[in-house]
Amino acid sequence: MRAAVIAGRAEDSDAAEQHLAEARRLGDGLPEDSYYGTQFGSDSVRAHEVSVAVSLGRDHLQTALNVADEWTPPDSMPAERRSGFWIELARAQVWAGRPDDAFESLKVARFIAPQHTREHPWAREATATIRRLKRADAESLTAFTEWIGAV
Repeated sequence: MRAAVIAGRAEDSDAAEQHLAEARRLGDGLPEDSYYGTQFGSDSVRAHEVSVAVSLGRDHLQTALNVADEWTPPDSMPAERRSGFWIELARAQVWAGRPDDAFESLKVARFIAPQHTREHPWAREATATIRRLKRADAESLTAFTEWIGAV
């Protein structure tokens, strides 16, 4: 899964998909658990699918949105990984022109892991973008923007 994320950030979609395919094959055969200190299983693979799609950029955002339409992280998944899913989904939603959905995703991330969300650079970036897009919108967005430190 890590190799897939690294390949995604290097914009190597073929390598990222190859690594994800192998992770899916292995993850589908194991219960979600911690193996040698690393959380792994089919749920972790799904979360990484979103991460890889977002890392590959705007041309792959529909993959992230499709995963989120079909799956959400279970409560049994570690909080930081769950909040990371929502932060990366928010990034995809911003790119897709869905700032209201992105704000909702960021609020879910905050509920799950406030400190992780507050310090995550992509959460700040998404929040600042949403604020620019919806400048005259609700007080809750302004309060969130100030809380996360995006202004």
